[in-house]
Amino acid sequence: MLSDLRFAFRSLAKSPGFTIVAALTLALGIGASTTVFSALRALVIEPFSYPRADRIMHLWSNERQVLSTADYLDIRDQSTSFSELGAYSPRPVNLGGTSAQSLLGIECTAGLLRAFGVPPMSGRWFETSDEQNGAPPVVIISHSLWLNSFGGDPGMIGRTIRLDGGDVTVVGIMPASFEFTCTWLPAVTFQVWRPLPLNAQNASRGNHWLLVVGCLKDGVTQAAADAEIKAIGLRLKAAYPETNTNKPFLLRSFRAELTRPVSSYTWMLFAAACLVLLVACANVASMLLARGARRMGELALRSALGATRGKILRLTLIESLLLALAGTAVGLVLASNGTSMLASLAPISEARRAAMRIDGTVLAFAVGAALVTSLVAGLPSAVSAMRVSVNDVLRSDSRCLTGSRTRHNLLRVLIIAQVAVALVLANGAALFTASYARLLAANGDMATEHVLSASVGLLGQRYENRETRTRFYEQFAAHAATLPGVSAAGFTSKLPLEGGSSMDILVNDESFDPTARRTFAEVSAVTPGYFDAAGIRILRGRTLQPADASPESIGVVVNRTLAEACWPNQNPIGKIIRPNKSTPDYRARVVGVVESTRQRGPLEEPLPEIFRTIDRAWAPEAYLIVRSPQPAAQLAPLLRRELAAMDPDLPLAQVRTFQQVLNEGTMDRRLIAGLVNCFIAVALALVAVGLYGTLSFHILQRTREIGVRLALGAERSSILRLVFRQGFSWVLIGAAGGVACSLALAGAMRSLIWGISPFNPLSLLCGTIAVVVAALLACWLPARRATRVDPIAALRAE
Repeated sequence: MLSDLRFAFRSLAKSPGFTIVAALTLALGIGASTTVFSALRALVIEPFSYPRADRIMHLWSNERQVLSTADYLDIRDQSTSFSELGAYSPRPVNLGGTSAQSLLGIECTAGLLRAFGVPPMSGRWFETSDEQNGAPPVVIISHSLWLNSFGGDPGMIGRTIRLDGGDVTVVGIMPASFEFTCTWLPAVTFQVWRPLPLNAQNASRGNHWLLVVGCLKDGVTQAAADAEIKAIGLRLKAAYPETNTNKPFLLRSFRAELTRPVSSYTWMLFAAACLVLLVACANVASMLLARGARRMGELALRSALGATRGKILRLTLIESLLLALAGTAVGLVLASNGTSMLASLAPISEARRAAMRIDGTVLAFAVGAALVTSLVAGLPSAVSAMRVSVNDVLRSDSRCLTGSRTRHNLLRVLIIAQVAVALVLANGAALFTASYARLLAANGDMATEHVLSASVGLLGQRYENRETRTRFYEQFAAHAATLPGVSAAGFTSKLPLEGGSSMDILVNDESFDPTARRTFAEVSAVTPGYFDAAGIRILRGRTLQPADASPESIGVVVNRTLAEACWPNQNPIGKIIRPNKSTPDYRARVVGVVESTRQRGPLEEPLPEIFRTIDRAWAPEAYLIVRSPQPAAQLAPLLRRELAAMDPDLPLAQVRTFQQVLNEGTMDRRLIAGLVNCFIAVALALVAVGLYGTLSFHILQRTREIGVRLALGAERSSILRLVFRQGFSWVLIGAAGGVACSLALAGAMRSLIWGISPFNPLSLLCGTIAVVVAALLACWLPARRATRVDPIAALRAE
């Protein structure tokens, strides 16, 4: 073995051009697959590192609802399947100091952090007593906040800090390795945790706002726990039919809930990267086959001197192994840079970015890929080498070696396979690019730099009164509208594309029926200037006015989707809307209809939506929207000064133009389309190089034949057609196979693309043209070389 290694190393060193090209080819494939594997591992295979990750579960009321306070308390008191059970809700937090900061925090019950099983680095977890009304305010902070905002103060436990305008005592610091993951906001990094008081006396079963996580006891299976909470659901349905009829209660693996949005895309990218690696393997296999033709004499001599087929097989595979290891070394360098770039572009949390790295597991994958690559790339050459006929090779007048037919057939199959795989990738790239273009076109109203959004959180005791918050929002919006360069300004409780509160409503003569499915509508609270600032057209009636906040005459604006669903071919102005309750707490009259906008991401079609006055906002956070004839980003300093003049403790957070909001919402699709296009570019380059090398090898083998044809009077154009036809026939066969594979995979692509059919003929045509053009160029150059063969020189060489 050592002798064969030394010989293979010397042999490759004597052919530096071949060695460098082959190693770089494999490096591209191994680098791409290793990069995507690091993302797959960080996002899907090991999405978090909790001690008992497989025991952590997520609870839901039904497929689309989280839990209400009363339902959570009943499950907590009646369930015996969980060692720890906790509820939480994400919320913004204002950190006071020399300059106000807006942080993302969690309000949670004592069991939440215990369910994840990661103890604080310093201090303690929350106790049940911390949740009681009137308890001293306490907080647990993240390791990064401790370092960045408090300088890593070793005496931080027991220290008082300013949160939401009040003094709060730090009782715990979570370790740097702890990553709190919220299924609603998987890409967000949370900095603080505060106790969440839940009052059973005033708990509503109709207000769904709590995310609930539990850790199963030892010996309790997920199926058993699911059956238990469903039994609790049946008891609550019987006791409270008005609110719990449609709440079966669901138990889901926390891992499955977290990875569901990214799993299919990441696996698809990994498959695409593996296809690139397969093309690279086929390319190197073709190069090794062509190289093996020049070694027929050497291999025949070895056989004549007693070398067994196993010895020859080992020698040829060792050569491909060395190439694969060299490619892996270069590929790891490419993967290291590619992983860093991918982590910086992907819409993921800081902890997941840190997890996307080249560590022992990823290195083991790269080495395993090298071993598989060496086998796949070297096996065709090894099979051809073992079929060498010693007698034919050693004949001095041999024109055609035994095994050459096998070699030529293998070369043909490899080229056809490369073309087919490249066409599958090209079709996928065309589909994802077209889907992304459709996505941008469908959200064209958001694609503007002339609208700026920023969040303002009125948190703390100063703003506990709803009237105080309402007055502040209205005054700030009025002041912002008078700033230079601002044409309109208004507040909204939620941004387009980013979701928010919703409820079931009653319209027309509908009466409350807990078993009936009613209209499900998004609910936004806005100030009158919001529609002009956001560029939402008024279709009928008018916008909201201060008088619409009157309890005696509540006025609402609805979007086109709700109007068409509830009052088709009717004038909706004056229609009445009520909450879907047995005793509705208000009746609202429709005063206007506006154009629909997407609420829950750029992929979701517009849902029915109701716009109410800002005094109806449930959460103390709202978004300021300002429109300007100039790029609106330059207004941020003016808005910050205006806010500081009204309250210096309030930060202006999440300052983004609507274009940036759209870019963030479509970042995953843009990233996927970009990566697949990069993969197809690499694959096309490899196919072109492989086809060029194979045809060049064929021309070299047929030099005498071409010389004879030219000596007998053949036109050079006929030689050109002869060679070109041979290569192009392989391309056509490969293209046909690629089209068939693309059609077979269309069903699997359906859930990964948006706004376009996976059977789209235009995308398939574009992918086919891209592959065929690259192949035609690769065929043209060797064919041109064949026409320049000197017949006299060719015959003399023979």
